[in-house]
Amino acid sequence: MSMANHLRNLCALCALFNACVVATADYIEVSGSGESIVMEAGQLNILDGNDHQFSMSELDILAATLQNDGIDTAGRVSFMLTETNAGLSFIGLFDGVPMNDPSGSFSDHFLGFSSTTSTGSDWYATGDSGTQTDWYDLGNETQLINSLFAWDHGQTSAAFAWANVEESQSATVNLYDVDLTAFGEEPIQFVTYADEGWEVVGTGAFSVMGQYAFSYQFVPAPGAIALLALAGITTRKRRRK
Repeated sequence: MSMANHLRNLCALCALFNACVVATADYIEVSGSGESIVMEAGQLNILDGNDHQFSMSELDILAATLQNDGIDTAGRVSFMLTETNAGLSFIGLFDGVPMNDPSGSFSDHFLGFSSTTSTGSDWYATGDSGTQTDWYDLGNETQLINSLFAWDHGQTSAAFAWANVEESQSATVNLYDVDLTAFGEEPIQFVTYADEGWEVVGTGAFSVMGQYAFSYQFVPAPGAIALLALAGITTRKRRRK
């Protein structure tokens, strides 16, 4: 191969690599109620423990982060995808307040939550008084979480997370507004990470029966896929010499 061809190939490889660097965000595609929503991942320093506990300080971080970007979390059910200390995590924040204070709180809001995914994911949940979370092995490498989340509106909040989304790339989620009065018309919001921070990309509402269901599918970073394809191209070229 001539020097000129080497240079052209090198330039092409550099261009492809730069394109891959630009498109490196992992994302999930949410499907439900006849629409599809793409949620890209951000990064938060949360989910440190290994006992399935979602701490109050982590709740504070979640709500403060979203509210600092102009997203109202009070009275809403917010879902997001973010890199955490437990890996890439799909998180639901329920009625987020910037500073949780359980002192003297009395649970007056309730949300039923049921979700399935494969056994590659770990789970995290809050445990306020009145909350009950149960884990089940359904067989065929599938796990189920059933939970009733309880909190004091305006004083505390609740949350759930599936961690290691890369290992369990799809999940189903079912929500139940237990008392049918806790939320507004479209309280369910899906949040994505953009260049300038977090933003809402889709909303949903409970049915007249107080239910809402959706599923998600993890999609690896386009840049990672392109790099794998690029490696294959260069290998084939070397074999043709």
